[in-house]
Amino acid sequence: MSYSKKIKVPYMLCDRYKNLSIRNLISIMADISLNHSYILEKDMDMAKYRWIVYSWDVEIINAIRENDRIQVSTHVVGMNKFYAHRNFSIKRDGEIIVKAYGVFLLVDIDRMRPVKMMPELIETYKRDEKIYEKPSITYIKNFDESKEIIVRYTDIDSNFHVNNAVYFDYINDLCKFDIKDIKFFNIVYKNEIRNKKVIIGEYKKFNREIDYRLRSTEDNTIYSYGKIVKNV
Repeated sequence: MSYSKKIKVPYMLCDRYKNLSIRNLISIMADISLNHSYILEKDMDMAKYRWIVYSWDVEIINAIRENDRIQVSTHVVGMNKFYAHRNFSIKRDGEIIVKAYGVFLLVDIDRMRPVKMMPELIETYKRDEKIYEKPSITYIKNFDESKEIIVRYTDIDSNFHVNNAVYFDYINDLCKFDIKDIKFFNIVYKNEIRNKKVIIGEYKKFNREIDYRLRSTEDNTIYSYGKIVKNV
């Protein structure tokens, strides 16, 4: 079962080139998925559970501009024991300009741990045909550059950890890129950033690709990693 919403992109969500920023692109798609979940789960007791993002794979065909009128749609394409799989499409003037694959986990709020989905919840989410396949990606483990990243007080959300969309601020500042130059980006969230004042960002550029990861300063805990592919 799919769900769509029309949006006019405000100036405040755009970057210096008046394109919708990666952080806000992700936030809009996440918000659409949550609205969809609220509708599907309206007759279920979900008070002790919350959906969190595990990964994003996003293909940018054309950048979304200030004042663009877009239609954002989400499609449920898979539900298993722990993971909910969604496709996303964003249209402008009837043409798809962004496609994405998001993977979500159901979390017990009290324990802040993923839980197995109830059969009735899986049944509630009727599946759609895929419009975008999650690509196979190879990640590197050796990085050329690193930088300390300060975790700001305002980066913390209602789950008391760094908000998932904020990671893109860290990555953007680390790797120095603009969404107008990006063809594809991927992120995997491995561990939450909680009770940290400083983390380490690492990256390596090779041709049109940038591999990156965020990790702890104290040990080998990896918070997230991913890949960016530039247009040129």
